[in-house]
Amino acid sequence: MTNKERAEQLIGMCDWNGLTQMLGSLSNMELRRMERAMREEVLVGLRNDLFWETLLHIIIFKRAAFISGVTAVTHLVKDGTLDFEVESVGRLYEHLKATHVESLVKICNMMVPELKTEAQVMGMFGAFHVENEVTRLAVLLKAEHDLSYYLIFKTLKLIEDKVIARKCCMALVKRKDDRAFNAVCLIKAYFGLDDLPARFSLTIEQYELSHIDRNYDTFCHVLNGKRPKL
Repeated sequence: MTNKERAEQLIGMCDWNGLTQMLGSLSNMELRRMERAMREEVLVGLRNDLFWETLLHIIIFKRAAFISGVTAVTHLVKDGTLDFEVESVGRLYEHLKATHVESLVKICNMMVPELKTEAQVMGMFGAFHVENEVTRLAVLLKAEHDLSYYLIFKTLKLIEDKVIARKCCMALVKRKDDRAFNAVCLIKAYFGLDDLPARFSLTIEQYELSHIDRNYDTFCHVLNGKRPKL
């Protein structure tokens, strides 16, 4: 039986003491292989509650080695079963808050590119108590999909700070891709930012500004260079 198979067997039995003992018996090379196997093969096959319970225990065992396992949420995202309200997520938060509080934001940074809906992103922020809007913006800037641009825009609306809006635009400009530039155009037009050191092709009509935050679909329509459906 391979180490991966042993781990899967122990996880299936919810034998967390046994799993910890098994992981503790591995050499450094074996542990590195197990870290990859956990992220790419084991966690991706677990239902939501067992996924978070397993992640909790392996992070407690060795946070630095296993925290990247959070990126394995992709299968839960795709099948719509991702749920941050299970008890093990709360215990993971409490553990990291007490031991490595900086890892709470690190987890969000790693997870946010994998999420597909506003509810999932907001659920993540709530579960790991990332409540400061500026910190949320920093996390959202780790992703490069339409959803992140939409939530950056919505968060900037809550803050209503042109200085912060400009900093976000400058971060997006550095990506040098069309959708990032379009997102900057939207933010620039909405917040009246006239001093951005870049040229943009997307033109936003004044009447469109009252529509781009109507809903996600309308925002994406304009983000991708189309006129909003009125």
